[in-house]
Amino acid sequence: MKPILRCAIFLFALLFLGGAVFAWFDILTHDNILTNPELKFASGWLLTGLMFLGFGLRSLQKRPRLPASNSQTRRPHSVD
Repeated sequence: MKPILRCAIFLFALLFLGGAVFAWFDILTHDNILTNPELKFASGWLLTGLMFLGFGLRSLQKRPRLPASNSQTRRPHSVD
């Protein structure tokens, strides 16, 4: 994955998780936490942020790279 795309994914994750934190703090200051209609929006922001974070962390997995082919090394099936 390209680095600019990875940075954009982490930026979206940060924005959504930050918005979810502010929404959850607003919900927790009210008396009716479970019947508050803002709970749906805060949960949606939280799950979307976690989804972007999961995509970003998945893109950080290092995959083994094949060694670069050197023109001076002999290949096992080459004929001289």
